[in-house]
Amino acid sequence: MKTTRRALLSATLLALALPGASFAEDQILRFATWNTDPESIAINQAIATKFEEANPGVKVQIELYGDGFDDKLTAAMGAGDAPDVMYMWNYPAYKDALMPMDDLIIRDAAELNLDDIPAGLMNISKIDGATYAMPVGFTTQVVFYNKDMFAAAGVAEPAAGWTWADLRAAAAKFRNADTKTYGFAVDAKPDPFDFEQFFWSNGTKYISDDGKTLDGYMNSPEAAEVLDMFGDMIKTEEAVALNIGDDTPGSALFKAGQIAMFQSAMWSKTGIDESGINYGVAPLPAFGDKPVHSVIGASGISISKDTKNADLAWAFVKFFSTPEAVEMRTNDLPIRTSVADKLGLATDPIYKPFFDMLAVSNRETNAFLKNPNWGQIQANLALAIEATMVDQGNAKAHLDEAVAASARFLN
Repeated sequence: MKTTRRALLSATLLALALPGASFAEDQILRFATWNTDPESIAINQAIATKFEEANPGVKVQIELYGDGFDDKLTAAMGAGDAPDVMYMWNYPAYKDALMPMDDLIIRDAAELNLDDIPAGLMNISKIDGATYAMPVGFTTQVVFYNKDMFAAAGVAEPAAGWTWADLRAAAAKFRNADTKTYGFAVDAKPDPFDFEQFFWSNGTKYISDDGKTLDGYMNSPEAAEVLDMFGDMIKTEEAVALNIGDDTPGSALFKAGQIAMFQSAMWSKTGIDESGINYGVAPLPAFGDKPVHSVIGASGISISKDTKNADLAWAFVKFFSTPEAVEMRTNDLPIRTSVADKLGLATDPIYKPFFDMLAVSNRETNAFLKNPNWGQIQANLALAIEATMVDQGNAKAHLDEAVAASARFLN
């Protein structure tokens, strides 16, 4: 698929027409990224070069902050030397240093064509109604499954509309004590950011929409049902427990043929491809007839509120959001529906579930965007999740403890 995308991209760039703008010559636009891999660095450089060609005299200076992104960005902002534009994800931590984009987005709505960008991707960068970034790339959560293992066990492959009951029934048929094979994997120490999707899908959430109430949300019957279900999957050996006495990742077990199904996101796909496994991709299962919801992992591009080149910075952000630039980003799922359709990704059986999950995942706001003290609350929640997986039960009691311990962090 990547070869096809690059072939299409090459043809597109031959006829690429970039909108020009009038900027003073010798302007330098500083663009900070967290990329470390050569492919991503080269893609960003290519986009920057196209922008420079459309704006003679402008130089885009890409600053590779790498793994030290947050520390370097915080230091630069503290010293009054912030880059003009930057990759962003932690909006609560940086919002006071970022330029709200809503007025610009409204002004240039026709040019941006926001109808081509799923609402869930725009919502991910909003706090109190203000937008602090345009989306760059995204992933939703899906279930990878081993087609050969399903065929050998005589188990029907997952289908659209499946439920957790369906997954559990299938998973039970793969348990083999001799080969240490399981149907699924449950992480005892999941990232709470990703885990919230299960609360949403079961009709609850971590915290109220105003960010002030945990009781009745984080410890609701629906929340306890989610944790108890995963704990029971470990107890019945429908799933192997990850991060309990063994740090082998689920991706390694899946690639080794020791689990038939593995719930993850786009970042796992490359390694699975390289393993040579004959695999398929399914959407997340639902809790009965309740609407399923995936967490959206989306990066964005933001503007420093202290930039001295606001017009140039916004022009670059807009270009980064054009179909042409989106198509250049061959290492990300495209944020524009038109690009996904053009490249055939929305109908490709491997990629389609990611877009299907995106289409139904715009109903909720992540907890970390609701409360400035979410980091401390999340630590208590993580302990409750882990304790339930170790006990393989007692979710309500553990969640009650998390709520009580977090009361002092509420506004």
